[in-house]
Amino acid sequence: MQATDEQFVEKTGRFFEAEGAPRTAGRILGLMLLTHGELTLDEIAERLQVSKASVSTNARQMESMGVLERCSHLGDRRDFYRVPEDLAARLVTRHLDRIRRLNQLLEEGAQTEAASDGRIADRFRRLEMLQGCAADALEGAVRSIVVPTKERENVS
Repeated sequence: MQATDEQFVEKTGRFFEAEGAPRTAGRILGLMLLTHGELTLDEIAERLQVSKASVSTNARQMESMGVLERCSHLGDRRDFYRVPEDLAARLVTRHLDRIRRLNQLLEEGAQTEAASDGRIADRFRRLEMLQGCAADALEGAVRSIVVPTKERENVS
């Protein structure tokens, strides 16, 4: 890997670690974002200089999050991983789901006895409004990413 590639992979790992995810998972994503096509677990482990077991565990986690796709080839027992074509839409959709779940929690909070206090009720109202604006913006982002991509696929 080139120096700038290595720096990006490491920064991606540290970003994930700061978000509470394993650093190796972030490093795998960083590497895969820089890779055209697919890599085997062995190739990922070699490039990142980590154990194959660690790569396997973290790649499965990334797959369950929808950030990586596992694929196979007829006659080859190895698992291959790649970045899904719709990664951008998947990431935005994940954020949108989190916002919706938080909004449900805020709605419950607004129904508590403590929320009969005007200041607390106002706090919930503002948070719900902010979350609503964020959800609207992300829904628009999904439409602008997914629809143009599908239109391009239909033209091809």
